[in-house]
Amino acid sequence: MQRALLASLVGLAASACAYTPEPREQIRIVDSPADVRVCTRLGEVSPVVPTVPGFESATDAMLDATIALGGTHLYLQKNSADWSLVKGIAYRCGPGVRREVVIRAKG
Repeated sequence: MQRALLASLVGLAASACAYTPEPREQIRIVDSPADVRVCTRLGEVSPVVPTVPGFESATDAMLDATIALGGTHLYLQKNSADWSLVKGIAYRCGPGVRREVVIRAKG
């Protein structure tokens, strides 16, 4: 019984290590400018597009363009009050990006 349990755990651990996420799965989609405040803007990856049914293909294209630019985050900028129109902007966040510098006056 213990050998079967041990074999199952080893098999489960080996299969967990074998998972490699797809490049699109590694891009974080955000909708707040605060999420990319200290990140490097890489460029726009879409014109203003509608978020009506069928938006998945536009999202996939934005994710692919973000990957091509070396981005880590896709910021969906709201271009209408009800989120019916958005624009995609690629950002790179994390190590090696510019950081916000705070300069304090001496008093």
